Amino acid sequence: MSDTEEVEQYEDEEEAYEEEEEKPKFKPSAPKIPDGEKVDFDDIQKKRQNKDLVELQSLIDAHFECRKKEEEELIGLKDRIEKRR
Repeated sequence: MSDTEEVEQYEDEEEAYEEEEEKPKFKPSAPKIPDGEKVDFDDIQKKRQNKDLVELQSLIDAHFECRKKEEEELIGLKDRIEKRR
């Protein structure tokens, strides 16, 4: 590649990178509340807590499954070390 081609390629990459930075990121908006309707904030809070609880339980389950697999691998490695001695 010649020097001019490298400079052009570098400029193209730089422009693409700048375009990626300029893209607006997704901004979550608050849910729209219809006019005249009564809003039950307690119900919203309960739903949010239940959703968070389910997500937390799934993360805990995944963590302990991973720990169980790692523990089994560790025991297997210890057994292999003992057999080599």
